Amino acid sequence: MDDNNINNNIEFTDIPEGSSTDIYANLKEKLESVEKFPGIYNFKFIITGGLDKIEELRKVLPDDEFIEQPSKTGKYVSITVKKQMQNADEVIAIYKQTANIKGIMTL
Repeated sequence: MDDNNINNNIEFTDIPEGSSTDIYANLKEKLESVEKFPGIYNFKFIITGGLDKIEELRKVLPDDEFIEQPSKTGKYVSITVKKQMQNADEVIAIYKQTANIKGIMTL
């Protein structure tokens, strides 16, 4: 399997929710079972809150290349960021930072 496509197997919807479930602990378990670290991880986001949200995302990932794909209607922008990550905890740290940005959906 191509290492760049491995994370396509993990989605937040795959992680069970519940009052006693820690979403990040479950995500870490999934990442460690599917991903190969250290390695390139593909972060995928949908920007729904306007293009100024891309700049907020760039503050979290300042030195990384953004691959932007606007929707046909122009209402959304899909962003992929490929980043070298050492472990699942680093991936989760990025997700926690981006979770604070309204208008960005994480895939």
